[in-house]
Amino acid sequence: MTEVELRQIGSYTISALLRTDTAYTYYRGQHRKKEILLKCYHQPLTTDEAKTAFLTYAKKLHKLKDRGIASLQAEAFEGDRPYLVFEYYDPDSAWIFQPGQLHTAAEVKQILTPIAQSLNYAHTRNIIHGNLHPRVFIKTPAGPLLTGFTIPIPGVSLDDLTAAIPYMAPEQLRGEPEAASDQYALAAIVYEWLCGRRPYEASEREELQRQQVENEIPHPTSLNPALSQDVATVLLKALARDPQDRFPDTYAFSNNYLHALMHLPLDLNKPVRRIRAIVSQEPASPPPATPRLPEPILPVEPKSEPETIKPPDSQPTYQSEKPEEVQRSLEPEAPKEAEPEPIPETTLQRIVSADLRQGGSLSRSLPGYEERPAQLEMASLVARSLSHHVPAIIEAGTGTGKSLAYLIPVVRSGKVAIVSTANKALQEQLYYKDIPFVQKHIKPFEAALVKGVNNYICLDRLDQERFGMQVYTKHQEFQRLLDVINDPESSFTGDFETLGFQLPADVRGRIATDRDQCAWTKCNYFGDCYIRQMRERAERSQVIIVNHTLLLLDTLMDGFLLPERDVIIVDEAHHLEEEATRSFTVTIGPNQIQTLLAQRMLKDHSQQSLQAEVFNAAQKMWIRLEQIMETGYKGRVNLEEQLEEGLYLASALEDLGSSLRRQRPKDLPEKDAQLYDKLLKRTQNLAENVRLVFSVADTSRYVYYIERVEGSGPRQNRANTQLQVSASPLDITRWLKEKLFNKCNVICTSATLATVSSGGNRPEDRRPNFQYFRRRIGLEPEERPDVLESILPLTFDYEQNALLYVPRDLPAPAYGAGSDEYMKAIAREMYRLVKLSRGRAFLLFSSKRMLDRAYELMAPHLSYPLLKQGDMTRLELTRRFRQEEGAVLFGLKSFWEGVDIAGDALSLVVIDKLPFDPPDDPVHEARVAHMKANGENWFGDYVLPQAVLRLKQGIGRLLRTRTDRGVMAILDTRLHTKGYGRLVLNALPPARKTINVRDVERFFREMDKAHS
Repeated sequence: MTEVELRQIGSYTISALLRTDTAYTYYRGQHRKKEILLKCYHQPLTTDEAKTAFLTYAKKLHKLKDRGIASLQAEAFEGDRPYLVFEYYDPDSAWIFQPGQLHTAAEVKQILTPIAQSLNYAHTRNIIHGNLHPRVFIKTPAGPLLTGFTIPIPGVSLDDLTAAIPYMAPEQLRGEPEAASDQYALAAIVYEWLCGRRPYEASEREELQRQQVENEIPHPTSLNPALSQDVATVLLKALARDPQDRFPDTYAFSNNYLHALMHLPLDLNKPVRRIRAIVSQEPASPPPATPRLPEPILPVEPKSEPETIKPPDSQPTYQSEKPEEVQRSLEPEAPKEAEPEPIPETTLQRIVSADLRQGGSLSRSLPGYEERPAQLEMASLVARSLSHHVPAIIEAGTGTGKSLAYLIPVVRSGKVAIVSTANKALQEQLYYKDIPFVQKHIKPFEAALVKGVNNYICLDRLDQERFGMQVYTKHQEFQRLLDVINDPESSFTGDFETLGFQLPADVRGRIATDRDQCAWTKCNYFGDCYIRQMRERAERSQVIIVNHTLLLLDTLMDGFLLPERDVIIVDEAHHLEEEATRSFTVTIGPNQIQTLLAQRMLKDHSQQSLQAEVFNAAQKMWIRLEQIMETGYKGRVNLEEQLEEGLYLASALEDLGSSLRRQRPKDLPEKDAQLYDKLLKRTQNLAENVRLVFSVADTSRYVYYIERVEGSGPRQNRANTQLQVSASPLDITRWLKEKLFNKCNVICTSATLATVSSGGNRPEDRRPNFQYFRRRIGLEPEERPDVLESILPLTFDYEQNALLYVPRDLPAPAYGAGSDEYMKAIAREMYRLVKLSRGRAFLLFSSKRMLDRAYELMAPHLSYPLLKQGDMTRLELTRRFRQEEGAVLFGLKSFWEGVDIAGDALSLVVIDKLPFDPPDDPVHEARVAHMKANGENWFGDYVLPQAVLRLKQGIGRLLRTRTDRGVMAILDTRLHTKGYGRLVLNALPPARKTINVRDVERFFREMDKAHS
């Protein structure tokens, strides 16, 4: 090793030159007090195509998070020369056996087993090593480390493959490498260690190809008589000339090798799994048009090795030295993706159970701890999912403690998990309450809370606004903000929600991070950037908390937004289809066009006539949309055919983008150049989206509609509403299947996932099940029979503590003529129930019209505090309901779930009718029409199961602790008159049922007596 003067490569401090080879130089360095290894390529990449190819493929390697593969931390360029940054390993500590020396089959197994598993892990992610030879196996205290993956660049020889050539498979020598080529090369290395020579002696491509065609491989036992016939058979199968004749994968190769050592039967007949990779060293055709390079990759701190779980008194398999030391047990499980260490499936379950059982870890540290059987069952199922790497769907009712039931197995497993929740409030509950509990009582680990960028302060925008804000006394909060940011002792992360005080909305809007206005690495504040710090924390963490919107955006970007993960846990998973639909709906509103035209750069560097053309085209388009809406105003109107005014606007935006491209200044500072390119891309994207929405070109995939939404002014004022136009996907199952469930192990959980289904004649088919949920998210039972399922027993005693009132004598829901009489009858029944409960009630409605009419009829006759959704924020309504004795809340959809009122404050939940989707919902209407056209059972397979899930959410507001008691009422007589009524009632919690209001009166009387 040659010492060098301290110098920098990028942001990395070089401390020593380790080695220079034909193609690379290795340096030891430091970054943020962590030791790293830099692998610097000698071959410069001078074209944008080559640089993009390098960064794209390196990013794939970056996502390999197997403990047996060298951990890539970053990839970048020094001038035109690329380099990779690894968690430190010594490149000169290769695991090399002496040439000509024979080694025992058990000695070789120490390396074969872990390397084969790591290769198989890479192959499952469509990554081929392509450069296998003994020097890429590095000795570490934890076992062999696989290094040296090739990075294929069309037309460029970036890697030196000289050392790998003697071990290459015939198809790789022909320029057609695939996963089976790595198996062949690994077998050739094993052959050399066992037999003292390689299968073929040639070291040059042409001679090796000739020998592979003309000569047979010497039988291993002829070179090492100590080898068993079974070991020789396994070796020769892995070295077959035709890839089809080899083992299905490298894991099957190593598993059969192990069986040969143990004298167990071999499995030689499974077909090979073909994963190909074309590695072009010569350009076969002209390169594609030059793409723009992505933003520079942000280097992050290396992730520390997670603590792993080992069975008592056992050793990892690669430490065994003799065949007789190998346990004769069941066939080993298939390798688990990205597991920190292969462990028996029962071990993780046993450890997690020991944590949660009475007398276990938690009960020893928490006085008064009570074991929860449902929580134990869920934690065991999560542990099983993690061990087997199979998806799981778990319904866990309120009181189960499901957060701990998935956090503890994840932490104990050492796996990296992304936990996705429905909203920011649930994110913060996990991060600030549940995670600190696990860190304190189970084991320390790192966790990160990740939100969308607009939740964080932009220091650059803050600086721009600093002078103007301070001169206004009404913005005293701005000075408080500056004090927090400038305090060297402050732990402020840039998240607005953690400030401790509220900033006015206009102040927040001016200083929040805006993706379109972010110069990222070119920004003067990049070193202190809150977004950069948040991403670095996430990269270091074992548990990353996000919301569904961010998770879905990450999956759209093929996992490039969030850190690499071993498992995704989707909490509140009943929202997944709805959130996916919303996330991939393209919407055009007036603000998008107004904010674009207000950009200073756009005004300065595009034709003013084109700016005016876009403005005028937008005005004409909105006028035309108003005319369409007025023809039958009901809030939403489907767009049935293309709108010429919209297509004209798209063309005007395209022309504006072309003008920006032509007039781009040549000598812009780096930051301005970055922002200019973002502005250009933003203009192009808006033009594409406008064209998509107004072309109405693909009604088999999208539903196109216009709707009126509230603006920023006072509510219930038509003048403060605005139109927006959307194209929503009709079916998101294929997308979720390909982008989410096929990419990573996913565990879905919620208090409400099981619902009714129309199919099947078996008794279990008539009970609540997951068929609806699975078909709506792309986990069809026919395609994924491996999914683990469980509906956990309820924690609360509904039979003793709750009464379900379903009257028979009310009118059926009515619409149009006669609806007012129906609403009066429902209001009278609600009034009677509220008087019996002495307030303390949630009245939940399926429509705002019904809520307003019931409030109007009931309010003059009730003396309890009345709270009505729409009069104040949801947070304020909830706060006041808890504080004001006997309060009655009139609520809509957002109060059917996510509101937790424990104790005596809530004793009655009334639901006006079954919560079917409104008929004017364009997405619902289009999906029903699509199912009807295909002859599907649209009501039994879609409409009814969806309504039952919402109904379960609504009545689930009542019991929030074991001691809570109360009445649930559903004022919909269709539960008695329709055939589906019994199905719905059987899907609800098993409370006592009654049709007699006197039973309700008696229940409240007994409840109050017991309480007093």
